[in-house]
Amino acid sequence: MTTVDVPTDRPAAAAAPKVRAKVRTTGESRGMTWVWNTLGLGFAAVMGFPIYWMIITTFKTNKDLISKDPTFWPSSFSFDSYTTIFDDKAFLPALQNTAVITIGSVLLGLVIGFLAAVAVARFDFRGRNFFIVTMLVVQMVPLLAILIPLYVVMNEAGLTSSIFGVILAYLVFTVPYVVWTLRSFIVNIPAELDEAAMVDGCTKWGAFFRVILPLTLPGLITTGVYSWIQAWNEFIVVNTMLSSGGKQTSMAWLTFYATTPTRGADYGAQMAGALLVSLPVILMFVIFQKKVSAGLTAGAVKG
Repeated sequence: MTTVDVPTDRPAAAAAPKVRAKVRTTGESRGMTWVWNTLGLGFAAVMGFPIYWMIITTFKTNKDLISKDPTFWPSSFSFDSYTTIFDDKAFLPALQNTAVITIGSVLLGLVIGFLAAVAVARFDFRGRNFFIVTMLVVQMVPLLAILIPLYVVMNEAGLTSSIFGVILAYLVFTVPYVVWTLRSFIVNIPAELDEAAMVDGCTKWGAFFRVILPLTLPGLITTGVYSWIQAWNEFIVVNTMLSSGGKQTSMAWLTFYATTPTRGADYGAQMAGALLVSLPVILMFVIFQKKVSAGLTAGAVKG
């Protein structure tokens, strides 16, 4: 019996370039990682600078605020801006009006938009595609384009200068967003789950509350958070419809410090008020951060 020796130097020689290529590729990927990290940090610094400037302005003295040369760090810290805000008797009522309008518009928009999204996603009716396209087109129309017709309609109905009228006006941009967003979540829920629930004895409403609603909860939270931001930061509609000073929101209240009767613009107090008004939105993002992340990915996965 003869044995044949198979040379092993060729495989080893062939494997060597592969190892070197792998090391070279790893080095290139590490270099690109540093490049992208540097670009990301630079972009974060550019985007975060206005926030830093707003915060640091609240601690500046009046001398630093009116100085010709901008100071990136206050010469001495002062809390006069916050004292001015808390001494303002219109601060808490304006914040309360903002909260009432935002909560009302978000809850009403979620209820109406969710039911409409279920109808669009689950039922086949004439004009469904046209309705879906209409929801998208409404979101593309600038709010200023429909502000005057909206005011005329609300004025004819006697709903101007009322908080409830502003809540109804906010549904113009809240409901289309909710319908368009939640439709993608509901479409990704298999219809067989509804049928299985009804086979087990559930009614259509029972299948809705036991199947569709729990599975769409991440999408509801995500949509609710972004609707909250839209309603909380809205200025044009509320400044047009609420002419009464006692019913103004925090966004309209902040404009008072742009031109104060006594000393002109008070930028320190305006930035302090803007920071305090922004805290509820920041806290909401911190609380619902995981839910929002889960909702953003859940709507993009075909289930």
